[in-house]
Amino acid sequence: MRTALQSSLHWGFAAFLCRHFPETGGHYFDIIAFMIFDTHCHGYWHGLADRQEEVRRNMNAAGVVRSMHVGTSLETSLKALKLARDWGEDTWCSIGFHPSACQDLPRNSATNYAEQLESIILANRDKVVAVGESGLDYYHVTAGRKDEQKRTQQEFFRAQAELSRLLHLPLIIHTRDAAEDTIALLKESGARQAVIHCFSENAEFARRLMTWSDGIYFSFSGILTYKRSLAVQQAARAIPLEQILVETDAPFLVPQDMRDAFPINEPALTRSVMEYLKTLRTEPGETLEQAVWQNSNRFFGITEFPARNKA
Repeated sequence: MRTALQSSLHWGFAAFLCRHFPETGGHYFDIIAFMIFDTHCHGYWHGLADRQEEVRRNMNAAGVVRSMHVGTSLETSLKALKLARDWGEDTWCSIGFHPSACQDLPRNSATNYAEQLESIILANRDKVVAVGESGLDYYHVTAGRKDEQKRTQQEFFRAQAELSRLLHLPLIIHTRDAAEDTIALLKESGARQAVIHCFSENAEFARRLMTWSDGIYFSFSGILTYKRSLAVQQAARAIPLEQILVETDAPFLVPQDMRDAFPINEPALTRSVMEYLKTLRTEPGETLEQAVWQNSNRFFGITEFPARNKA
């Protein structure tokens, strides 16, 4: 029996296709432009891990055919890797330390942890296609320990940026209340292939990073759809199309139009982010969706055509 989510996704997007692309008859995969890549989610997280079959059915109903499952610690990185292997084709992972997950680890331990990450990557190059989620999060530092925790976050950021350069893998960056230090450390590291995931900054922040490298991408999540996210929406209008990705950060950040119906986010709702992005951009919807699909695969070094469309 189809769930409420599947029904809502299926009939909503089928109607959209029939209205704008009557030649498809409402079938998503009749046109390649309607394939979506959730470039950042955590499918191993509570609320998703215990209903993986449903999550994958919902993805299929929404035309979300690929997903990137992102590690935030050594433990969750291994979970992301296992999920990528269990799900098989069209599923990949990254491994790394979220700033809030590493800030209380021993000082000067970043190099040792980076070596452990390197060993995992080298043994799993077919599935691990990025380093991270790294970065800086000064919002979640602890009163009385802020300076110490910030220094540790910075150490782990540097170590993971160096690992991404060493292994020629893109770097996934989380930044919150740390814009200036994020820009400074990224430039210091020399890493020129990175994505600012779950973008929550402004157009000037993006401009400064694009001036540094045209290999910096910007991934928009459900935050884009929130009523107060005016600066993020303006950035989404201003950033060149060839540097834009979309994501859910599931199970977090349910898009605005789905918040009443869904207590947690899931990869299928990348569709909601994509549809909202279309309202902000001037390109035709199918052009935008095709470009973001190509960007996503290019960024992670993945062949463009998904398993289900292989001859």
